[in-house]
Amino acid sequence: MFLTIKYLVLNTFLPIAYIIRVNYQVIVIFSIVCLICSLLIYMLVYIYFKSKNEKKQGKWRLISDLLIRKAIFYDDDDIEEETVIPVTDRAKKLMRNKHFRKLLVEEITLAKKNITGTSADNLKHLYQQLSLDKYALKSLKSRFWHIKAKAIQELTIMEMKEYITQLYTFTNDQNELVRMEAQTATVQFNGFEGLRFLDIITYPISDWQQIKLLQQLSCVPPVNINIDAWLKSENSSVVVFALKLARNYHRFELHDDILLCLDHKDPQVRLEAINFLCEIYTDETSDALISRFLKEDFKQQLAMIKAMQNIGSEKDILFLLSLLDDKNHEMKLSAARALAKIGKNGLSSLQDHATTAGYPLNEIVMQIKGELAA
Repeated sequence: MFLTIKYLVLNTFLPIAYIIRVNYQVIVIFSIVCLICSLLIYMLVYIYFKSKNEKKQGKWRLISDLLIRKAIFYDDDDIEEETVIPVTDRAKKLMRNKHFRKLLVEEITLAKKNITGTSADNLKHLYQQLSLDKYALKSLKSRFWHIKAKAIQELTIMEMKEYITQLYTFTNDQNELVRMEAQTATVQFNGFEGLRFLDIITYPISDWQQIKLLQQLSCVPPVNINIDAWLKSENSSVVVFALKLARNYHRFELHDDILLCLDHKDPQVRLEAINFLCEIYTDETSDALISRFLKEDFKQQLAMIKAMQNIGSEKDILFLLSLLDDKNHEMKLSAARALAKIGKNGLSSLQDHATTAGYPLNEIVMQIKGELAA
């Protein structure tokens, strides 16, 4: 009886298992074929639409190039707001397409950066004529920082100075790139007067941004701006930038105010103050540095000794001689250079100390003599 039941079960389920196995293989093969077909169809569709888009982009580029050439070579010597640069009907219709506008703006701004004079003015006029500045203003309200930053950059390149008030509000934006573009815009439009954002910003100005702003300012005539308030700013980066301005534009009258910055809580401010005093100093400046020397970090101490190479005098010889026994080789070398540059008394004191101390100081003296003879 048991064997009979086992036989019936085997005869019943084995065919079913075989069918399932065969069908499973068919399903797997069918799935693979479907996947390959789907990939092929996707690739064909992608290539088709990519080709179609490239053709469309090519046509748009031709239209935008034609518009830009017309503007650049527009022969009206006295172009005014009422002047209309010829624009084709096709271009006017395409202006409703945001993708075409994006391409056109990229082409116009690229051309504007590379030309000057009347042609540049014509491009600016075309930009306004097509109301592209209005679209940029709408982008300023975007919740995406990269869209705002690009809009500010666009308005700056196109010299839309009339929107300076709107751009000024972004000089203290929470996003660093948006702030940088807005600060760059205000300086480009108003020169030194554009630095008024230093009165209100709470976020730091990066080192790169400071370099960029100083580079911009070097292209405009210097004016006697009020730096005093910025030296007392709660924003340490503003103080650092003010110190750089004072040094670059030789603001000798700020010497005493900058001496106070030697006691600032931010080490970068103190370092920049030392750099200023290295170039603009009085007979008492070295005393101010020496009195703070022991309280400073090594980086600031080294900057002080390097400054002494310019501002040191015979009254500083004893202090500099004491540094010749410092463990740090760079500190020894800087102190030795400072002594040598003080004059004959400084150099003779250095040589006497080297004779007593021996190596490596005698090697340093030989090196410095070579530098003086060069």
